[in-house]
Amino acid sequence: MQTLTETQELKAARRKAITAGGIGNFVEWFDFALYAQFATIIGFHFFPSNDPTASLLATFAVFAVGFLARPLGGLLFGQYGDRKGRKAALSLAVLLMSGATLAIGLTPSYATIGVAAPALLLVWRILQGLSAGGEYAGASSFVVEYAPVGKRALFASINPVATALGTIGGAMTGLIVTWAVPDDALEAWAWRIPFIVAGPLGIVGLYLRSKVEETPEFSAVLKQTENTGKQHAPVVEAFRTTKGRMLILFGWSALNAVAFYLLTSYMVAYMTQRVGFEQSEALGIYIIGLVAFALACPIAGILIDRYGPPKVAVGSAILLAALVIPAFGLMETATLTSAIIGLSIYGMVVACIATLTPLLMVDLFPVHIRYTASAVSYNLAYAVFGGTAPYFATWIVARTDIGEMPGYYVMSLCVLGVIVATVGMTKMYRGNKVQDPEIAKVMATV
Repeated sequence: MQTLTETQELKAARRKAITAGGIGNFVEWFDFALYAQFATIIGFHFFPSNDPTASLLATFAVFAVGFLARPLGGLLFGQYGDRKGRKAALSLAVLLMSGATLAIGLTPSYATIGVAAPALLLVWRILQGLSAGGEYAGASSFVVEYAPVGKRALFASINPVATALGTIGGAMTGLIVTWAVPDDALEAWAWRIPFIVAGPLGIVGLYLRSKVEETPEFSAVLKQTENTGKQHAPVVEAFRTTKGRMLILFGWSALNAVAFYLLTSYMVAYMTQRVGFEQSEALGIYIIGLVAFALACPIAGILIDRYGPPKVAVGSAILLAALVIPAFGLMETATLTSAIIGLSIYGMVVACIATLTPLLMVDLFPVHIRYTASAVSYNLAYAVFGGTAPYFATWIVARTDIGEMPGYYVMSLCVLGVIVATVGMTKMYRGNKVQDPEIAKVMATV
């Protein structure tokens, strides 16, 4: 029986965990999203070409290469986080992300230093990828491990909300800069301002994460390891004991990756180059779509806690498959109101898929290998599907001249999502209760 003081201390610890996890995630994705917001201008400076589409494709290719570093980041940060603690790993991740983003803002263009410019850009993107590979899995473990029974999905929704708010913050910064300076100044130097802002934000995230304690679940595992003196190998154990669960997370994350990165990393370029909106108009539509996504995430969390992950997973994948083409069709009309409605509909449905992901990252794996197993499987999916999504969408639209083509790609991943939910998740859950005896035992003590 918990005393009143213990209960108050636990609630205070939960609030700190939510703040540190959420704000750290905000900083990470504020930095990570800036690249996509200024993809067109970055292409002009680092990959000059007479063909704007070729420059944009080169920019998105570097965006995709950064994602190839994410599995390695997940492996490194996961090992460290499962052995030394989520807090230490997450503090390092946010510092690495902010430093790399600042470096992008300070790197001279191709006109100044030649081929060294795109080479350095590639290095900074790889460092961003390493950081992102460790961030989301660690933040998911950190926040959800503090959640009370019956509210794990609601707590899990904090991570996609923070990700959306960070992306909105990056877009708002970009929008303010776009409005505040003339177009020629924006293209010449002002685009660098949001990247330079990343430095101070990273210090803030680092400070907040230094003030929070480890989760009760991980602290118990760490104490047991210290008592026995045995060191475990998270990577080896994860692949040996949880291959099936890692495959479930990989499949669901593939759908999440494509749907989410079309929302956050493709739409501004799509609406400016394909649909014909001004940069400021496209950013405004984009911000509203992300707000709709963020508002829908807690609602999705409540539904998941009530009806269970398998039912919500099947329903959200089918709903997205049904609505994605109409949503793109509304954006293709090139009217402001229709584009806002289309992107908002798309964002709200993607929110259900995105909220399920951090919950699965925690529920599917035992505490002592959770960071590693979730980070590796999640980031492998993002490397294969997420990083290539903007590039593939840009290429297929240019090739076919059909703006809705990315929607058909999303539909194909929705089929995979339904299969994963019906075949995989139903074996892991009974209602909204995870069936794995080891994991269930740990959850019951929180």
